[in-house]
Amino acid sequence: MPGIRTAGPVAAMPTSPESPTDRKPAENGQRMARLALGFSIFAFVLPCGIAALVLGHMADRRIHSEASDFNGKASARAALWIAYVQLALIGAATLILWSLFHETALGFQRDSLVQGVFRASDQMRPLDSASARDAETSARTLVDQLMAIEEQFRRHSDEGAYACTLEMLLATGLEGETDAEKRAFAERVLASHYRFAVSNCNPVVSGIPSAAYTLTAVPLPPRMPQGSAIFCADQTGVVRVAHGETSLDCLQSGVPIAGPAASN
Repeated sequence: MPGIRTAGPVAAMPTSPESPTDRKPAENGQRMARLALGFSIFAFVLPCGIAALVLGHMADRRIHSEASDFNGKASARAALWIAYVQLALIGAATLILWSLFHETALGFQRDSLVQGVFRASDQMRPLDSASARDAETSARTLVDQLMAIEEQFRRHSDEGAYACTLEMLLATGLEGETDAEKRAFAERVLASHYRFAVSNCNPVVSGIPSAAYTLTAVPLPPRMPQGSAIFCADQTGVVRVAHGETSLDCLQSGVPIAGPAASN
């Protein structure tokens, strides 16, 4: 119509470019995806595996676009898969190895040879102070019992002589004991942390035998600590104690700890 202007074609409005603020999370996500992928290669090392999982999950949340120059979302998910698979394999291998080690350890414990080695190793470790005191008390009791057997042996001997070896004393035992009780006593003496010995037995003086003996109990290293009590006794029934290194210390300077035994 005259006097009416018709409007020309409307130009399309240009779309505004993506702002730097919008691109920043995606770019950070892509960097995280790259790092996660790098760490995932070494996921069998626990710190690297944990880093790959953390970075992979963070990158997967930050990247909004499915397609990018580096394909960040795919990289993040690949890192997660690689890390999870490696950690799962390591976990399974650890369980298998632990099970095999446990079974092997139990087998070693049941092996008699290995048990013997362990017992031998135990014999090389010093006793603690309480156990050492118990061993001293036990040795003192055994000395008294061996002295009683010596006196019994002399009474029954035709010559009135004493037994001259530890083996003779252990085989004789005390009157009234059963064979089992004698064996038990012998085992206590032989398993003691002390070494018992009989010496200076029935010496001949001026061509005449005399009834005498010396009984010593010396602590055995390394089980018994240095300075443990040494015991010695003789036909007088007096028990002496010293804290030296040899039985000679007890025989020369031992302190009496018991009076003479009652005469029979």
